[in-house]
Amino acid sequence: MNLSQEQSSINVKEVLEEDEWYDLLPVEKKLISISLGLGIVLMAIFVIVFKVLK
Repeated sequence: MNLSQEQSSINVKEVLEEDEWYDLLPVEKKLISISLGLGIVLMAIFVIVFKVLK
C-alpha cells in the first residue's frame, strides 16, 4: 500500500469515528413519517380494493 492509500484509509476511519450517530433533522423526520403513513394508507386501499374485486 502506498502513502496516499494509507492516508485515505486513516482519514475514513477518523471521519467514521467522529460522527457515528447524529439526530435526524425535523425535515427528515417529517419526510419519514409522511412516506410511512402514505405506504400504510396505500397498502390498506390495495387490500380493500382487491378483496372487493375478488
